Amino acid sequence: MADSYSGNIFYLETDSTDWTDKYTESPLPVALDVSHNYILRTMSHLKQYFKTVVALFSMTFVVFSCSTSTEITASNYHITKTPPGVVKIADNFYCDQTEICNVDWREYMFWAKRVFGVNSTEYTATIPDTMVWADKFSCLKSYEDNYLRKPEFNYYPVVGITQQQARDFSKWRADRVFEKLLVDLNKIKFDPTQNSKTYFTIDKYFNGTYFNTKPNKKITYFPDYRLPTLSERNHIIQYADNVDSIYFDTCTSNYCLANKTNFPLFWSDVTPCVNDSIKTKPTVDARIPFSATIGHPIYNFRGHVGEWASENGVTFGGSWFDSRQAILQSDTFHVDRQNCWTGFRNVCEWKPWKE
Repeated sequence: MADSYSGNIFYLETDSTDWTDKYTESPLPVALDVSHNYILRTMSHLKQYFKTVVALFSMTFVVFSCSTSTEITASNYHITKTPPGVVKIADNFYCDQTEICNVDWREYMFWAKRVFGVNSTEYTATIPDTMVWADKFSCLKSYEDNYLRKPEFNYYPVVGITQQQARDFSKWRADRVFEKLLVDLNKIKFDPTQNSKTYFTIDKYFNGTYFNTKPNKKITYFPDYRLPTLSERNHIIQYADNVDSIYFDTCTSNYCLANKTNFPLFWSDVTPCVNDSIKTKPTVDARIPFSATIGHPIYNFRGHVGEWASENGVTFGGSWFDSRQAILQSDTFHVDRQNCWTGFRNVCEWKPWKE
């Protein structure tokens, strides 16, 4: 894969249906190899902060690219380092390879519960509406309990979230990635006991209110993870389609030629239920691309699940619930509430901090 990391990778959330913190049951969680092409979904275990209890540095997507031998410094990090979890589309413009998955979202929930408490509004605001499955399809009622929580669905796209929830996740992700960067640069010390008053944010750092730490004058850029705008989405589509076009223009394999007539390929027109039984899973592992192009950098940018845009009430790309014809006719859809066919992915750029 393009980026590599050697170390201990740990899940920082629980797979239990009652959200019990399993890491209080054992002093050390089990190491898991969860890396895959371009994406590292969890973070390295910071052993030096483990004392008598498990204090997990809960950050999704925070392992930085190791694709360059250039030393990362306060002066060059925004030039030399690709933000974690994304692929490069253009100069200082990056996009997630896959939709945000259930395991990513559960990590977000775990962090919010640990920092704010299980009864806090901050934690409850992170919980998706899992009832959306049976709203439309009675055969998917089991998904209400299983889809978000069960390990078999770890890398399926998260759904049942509002546009605002997707925005809040994006901000949280940016905070966690920047926090890890500052720890790596020895500009701040990681606090494993963060709570609702002491947790790190980008705003707190640049405003000098994070433990009264004075911002480093050389560090002026932060990773701005966000939902894509319409113009950014068009840029991504053009980039992704160009990759496919180049492949189809040069490939000679039977596999390629068979799929060339069906270009573009995507997951749509799914009828999940037959007589109250599941005939076809509506979504699949987000790491499986519906593309004939081997090693395509952007997975499922059409179909599979719709993706929240930055514009209010707008989603991109269509979904398994939509018809192929509708998706080819328009890349934008209007959605007024969370449902079982809408998720999201982030774009990112290194953005200069402004007061």
